[in-house]
Amino acid sequence: MATPPRALVTGASRGIGKAIAAALAGAGYEVLGTARDPAALSQAEKIPRVLYLPLELTDEKSISSLVAEAGEIGILINNAGGSQIGPIEEVPLEAIRGLFEKNLIGSVRLTQALLPGMRSRRAGRIIFISSYAGVSPVPFLSVYAATKAALTALARGLRQEVQGDGIRVSVIAPFDIHTAIPLDLRYASDSPYKDALLRVKEVRDRSLAEAPDPSLVARKVLAVLSAERPRAFYPVGRNARLMGFLLKHLPDSFVERAARKLFRIDATRR
Repeated sequence: MATPPRALVTGASRGIGKAIAAALAGAGYEVLGTARDPAALSQAEKIPRVLYLPLELTDEKSISSLVAEAGEIGILINNAGGSQIGPIEEVPLEAIRGLFEKNLIGSVRLTQALLPGMRSRRAGRIIFISSYAGVSPVPFLSVYAATKAALTALARGLRQEVQGDGIRVSVIAPFDIHTAIPLDLRYASDSPYKDALLRVKEVRDRSLAEAPDPSLVARKVLAVLSAERPRAFYPVGRNARLMGFLLKHLPDSFVERAARKLFRIDATRR
């Protein structure tokens, strides 16, 4: 039996990344997992048979050091990132740039560094963990959604650029998964959006608390890796396929009204 390729999972210290690293290790893969500070992880927080390496996606030197230490990588799971909530009008530009650096640019830079090795071996798998928010943005999570939409678009383009080199690229887009992803809350103290924003956050927090476990995404990763011809885009989560079908076929006006009702947002603000 051939030895499985070495896998690198970013953001493997918690949530979806941790579940993916655990699933890959359990399936016999040699797994490298990244964390901002692996030394700060307790033994109980670490997954057996996973080698933890430091990575700060917004730091070019950190990415270069990781690539040098990781060596040959056959599977890259771009998972690490952050979330943000706030009115577009009030989110500082530096915070927007920072989220794009974390959710898009860092993953692009890491992918760029590992692609030459995959091309030379004419083999490789790259999976981007995006979000269904990139397909159907939630009010006040617009910047986060924009980073995920950009990540999805980039992955789809990359998929066609490298398919002739034996490299397979896919996007997995979770829809309401139970995780504790850090949420950067941004709004002015006298914001006219405050009440609506906090209602959206309340609904969002409750939905995540009641959502399926991250192992659901991990199982999808294993399925994608086992597929000879993986698809470009995989929605994952409770009723994700149904939601995808409805979003594709229902009028935008209907979807927007449903979102306002779900998040208790008035169409007009007085």
